[in-house]
Amino acid sequence: MKNQTLAILEDLIQNTPNSNWITVETVDKKTIIDNQKLYNDFLIILDGTLHMENKNSQILHFFTNSHIIYHSPFDLGIENQLKIIANTDMEVAFVNREFFLNFAANKPSYMEWLLTSVLRNSSGLCFELMKHDLPTEPRITYTLQSFCDTLDLEADDEEEYVEIPSYLNKSKLAHYGNVSRKNLNEKLDILEEKEEVKRADNKLYIRVVSL
Repeated sequence: MKNQTLAILEDLIQNTPNSNWITVETVDKKTIIDNQKLYNDFLIILDGTLHMENKNSQILHFFTNSHIIYHSPFDLGIENQLKIIANTDMEVAFVNREFFLNFAANKPSYMEWLLTSVLRNSSGLCFELMKHDLPTEPRITYTLQSFCDTLDLEADDEEEYVEIPSYLNKSKLAHYGNVSRKNLNEKLDILEEKEEVKRADNKLYIRVVSL
């Protein structure tokens, strides 16, 4: 998917009649991306990870390399209710939606790429919202496993534990799993006893399963 994304972006850059319709930018970690940039454009992540959160700081979904944020908060009427925040230093591209759709009208593979990307993120977000119907323990487990699945993180040992990146600290994990910090600590202790998670050297690991 990543190679296809880079090839499509290169083709678009070479054929755009207006250089302002495609821009590649570096974004520092912790930067809040201006929703105004998504008024006419969609965003492609070339390198790095960001997340979307609501006005209550609840994290809704993570996005990483080759993922797309296509729907404009302005089109949805929620521009003041969502924030898009970089978790790492990033490289992103903003592509004018109208130009892309016109250009891709004669390139079915480009439309398929866009639809596949949008569908993947939309379905991922739906499952993220559905997890809140789960009891707290399985919700925390699902939250961590879903995070690993979204970022394509792989186990680094034979026990199939995956290290959770440091930017998903306990505060962010609580916001992501919609649980209090106190309850999170209590449930992590229980999950560690069940060997579903482990902690070592101030790092958190989750035993991954196929979602």
